[in-house]
Amino acid sequence: MQRLSDCIGKNIFTKSGENAGTVKNALLSKNLKTVRAFEYFDDREDEHELPASSVISVQDALIVKSLAERQYKDAVPAPFGMQAYSETGESLGNVCDFLTENGEVRALLLTGGQEIEAARIAGVKDALFFDLTSPLPLKQKKRAPARKRPSPEGGSPAPSQEGRPAAQPREAARPAAAKLKAGSALLTGKRVPADVCDVRGNVIVKKDTVVTADVLKRAMTHNKLFELTLCVLSESAAN
Repeated sequence: MQRLSDCIGKNIFTKSGENAGTVKNALLSKNLKTVRAFEYFDDREDEHELPASSVISVQDALIVKSLAERQYKDAVPAPFGMQAYSETGESLGNVCDFLTENGEVRALLLTGGQEIEAARIAGVKDALFFDLTSPLPLKQKKRAPARKRPSPEGGSPAPSQEGRPAAQPREAARPAAAKLKAGSALLTGKRVPADVCDVRGNVIVKKDTVVTADVLKRAMTHNKLFELTLCVLSESAAN
């Protein structure tokens, strides 16, 4: 199995030798069990999404079949640093990596070295919950059928709106979409909670530095982009 972190910070090349940019993060399915795409930025710092199915191999760089893009509205950035709990509420640590095979997330690595099968993910939103005791595969909870209520005018029963989110006007949906797009930046604008050093121990990003494109490039130059990502997101999850 391959660590998802092995892809972050690496250059993307086509088979013809074109350098497309640098991987910033991966996009996973909402249940965190499938790698959908990779987020990367080019030399003009424009962001793109590359389908995971386009990747041919991963070694010192990602080799891809093509740079054809797709938009993944139903995918989320890989939540490195997210707090994890058991079904009883016991803290298990923070997510530090994902073990993948053929585009599927097989297991998650937590701080402290604990490895938990992805099949045991019971829920994920603001935190990640694992069911460590139930037999696999976990049963998915079924939604209760919507109740019907009589029409106020005595006509046909009208379907109940109970349990359904209220319809939002188009104007309200736009800020949410903008927030989602801004969230894909992942690190930009956040503060670095601790010094990040190169292999010789020299500080390349100082504590309390605000992450900018220049900071990301500096970390990438020293192969410290993943360390910077984990450092920042672990602090964000703790707060």
